[in-house]
Amino acid sequence: YGNGKIWLVFPDLKECELARLEWRGKRYQAVTFTTIQAATEFLAGNKAYDAPWGAAIANGVNRVLGSFGSSSNTISTGSGTSSSSSSSNDESQMTLQGDAGLLGDARALNELVRGENAPSALNFVIQPGNGGPVEDWINCEKIYEASCVDNSAMLIVNGALDKVRDGYYPAVFFPKLAATVDRFYKKFESVFYLKPLSDKGVYGWLFRVYPEPWQVVLQVVRVGKNGSQYVEDVVVHVSDERPTYNDAVAKLLEGQQRVLQQDGST
Repeated sequence: YGNGKIWLVFPDLKECELARLEWRGKRYQAVTFTTIQAATEFLAGNKAYDAPWGAAIANGVNRVLGSFGSSSNTISTGSGTSSSSSSSNDESQMTLQGDAGLLGDARALNELVRGENAPSALNFVIQPGNGGPVEDWINCEKIYEASCVDNSAMLIVNGALDKVRDGYYPAVFFPKLAATVDRFYKKFESVFYLKPLSDKGVYGWLFRVYPEPWQVVLQVVRVGKNGSQYVEDVVVHVSDERPTYNDAVAKLLEGQQRVLQQDGST
């Protein structure tokens, strides 16, 4: 997984730029910083990327304004894979003409080079679609399909896949996204999941860490010896299959009743 073989795939250029500036540790600098658009176009072809509405206009304005001059700021890529130009020392200073930086600094991207940092061993996609365009999810499938021939794995963090899989986006309005659900997103395995539950007067969590089973955790307010309140987490249900939201709430209610009965008998 060294030598840029882990790709950090961000939803847009600005997120990539901010991460590049903030995450300066050696392990981060050893990976490849890229975006969903850059990865999709590199792996599946320039015309494969599904651009969100308005992207062409924004890119055009960015290029026009950038033609009046380029930024003098420097982003250092560290000793790993360089972005677009190299220097004699351990750091690579990136330059780009015709980029006004409105959408983020394109110099933050690592160049994707087959035989060097490509193919990747792991595509680590960070928060696609969630709060952004639905096209992110469509492009994630394209990245996976184009890279799985090289045995590349994909890990999605904070991707709001529940929205995609549970019909939050109606197929009649989002047909391309709906087509990805059964053939792609329903095949994902939850390796870490933590969802707050708050309904019908009970509070808790739906929790899982792979390969452990799913747990429904009830939060119970207790009173300590000094009179101060604290929250106790009580596991009220364990199952190999993920419970639905309604089932999880029902287990919380059942667990609450058991806790009240136990407290009343002591």
